[in-house]
Amino acid sequence: MSTAEIIAELPRLSAAELALVQAKLRELVEPSPALPRGPRIHSPRLAQPQQAKDFTKQVVELSPDAKL
Repeated sequence: MSTAEIIAELPRLSAAELALVQAKLRELVEPSPALPRGPRIHSPRLAQPQQAKDFTKQVVELSPDAKL
């Protein structure tokens, strides 16, 4: 069912059905705080920023027939 079809059906719903739709929309927009949050990935921080050059990435091109 498309968004337009859903909106077209709203005036035909009973008060109880509209209340259910509102509750579901509220649940989708404002998730319950009791639900566990997804995992968080924290960025590592250097204790000594002057060491940043030791962590630069290097790109090495291998020949197409190279075996791993």
